Amino acid sequence: MPNEIHKATVMIGDTKVIFEGPRNFVESQVAKYLQNNPYIQVKSNDFDIPEEKAQSTKTEREIVQAKRPRGHSETVVVLAFALAQNGITEFTEEDIRRAYIRANVRPPKVVSQAIRDAKNLYDYVEPTGKRGVHRLSPHGDRTVRFDLPRRDDSTS
Repeated sequence: MPNEIHKATVMIGDTKVIFEGPRNFVESQVAKYLQNNPYIQVKSNDFDIPEEKAQSTKTEREIVQAKRPRGHSETVVVLAFALAQNGITEFTEEDIRRAYIRANVRPPKVVSQAIRDAKNLYDYVEPTGKRGVHRLSPHGDRTVRFDLPRRDDSTS
């Protein structure tokens, strides 16, 4: 029926946006939000949302709690991993600072130094060729996936 009203709810953090109208309008608005922000949740019974976008992704806070990084270099790589899991493969100092805040972890005084340490000392991140832009290295990805949380008896 051409006069059917479709409805979709888009959740961005604490903000809720509801779209109502013809099916093609609602689908186009939801697609626009999904394309611009990988951290949103969409609820709709009227039409199918693409499967890869409908899956709930873990937030930075959940990943940091699960991986329990020690020190800022490990925290930077865990946050870079979280960003990559949510579709942001390249990041800047400001992206990492915001990720620290979303993860409810106090950022270091100098975030750029933490990124440099993660890059130079541990090879967790690598430069992209653009000034101030980095990405998760394959070594950093393996470290987060397989080595964190660390399993030694020296901590309680």
